[in-house]
Amino acid sequence: MSLRRNTGRGFTLLEAIVAVAVVGIALVPIITFISQMITGLVRAGDANARSLAEQSIIELLDPLNPSERPIGDDQIGDLLVHWESATIIPANKDIHVGVGLAGYGIGFYTVSVSVERLNKGPWFTFEMRKVGYQLLGSSRLPGAIP
Repeated sequence: MSLRRNTGRGFTLLEAIVAVAVVGIALVPIITFISQMITGLVRAGDANARSLAEQSIIELLDPLNPSERPIGDDQIGDLLVHWESATIIPANKDIHVGVGLAGYGIGFYTVSVSVERLNKGPWFTFEMRKVGYQLLGSSRLPGAIP
């Protein structure tokens, strides 16, 4: 009887296991890189959305006079905006002729703004500074007809 050796040209099981291990080791950094890129893109998208929302809210609050409306709420799309004003420098109560706007009381305020997404809860907060004004009354101006 003669023994025949298998001289086929296939892979052995050991060679296949080594090849799978090498490919697996090579894939780990690639998958980690892709995961980090996705996380970065999500963060960049959120920062971009926050920046656009903040610009819209600043434009909404641009005409706000904190002397007349120190606290309030408003809605822009799916955003609920709440603000509260705190006095930095109180408005003058007396008329000063020849200085600035004589008939107005001018004060300076810090406006704290909080933003939340409807059905998602609080999103971010920021502060802005605004000038508040109020008409002191034309009858108190020197020479004015009461």
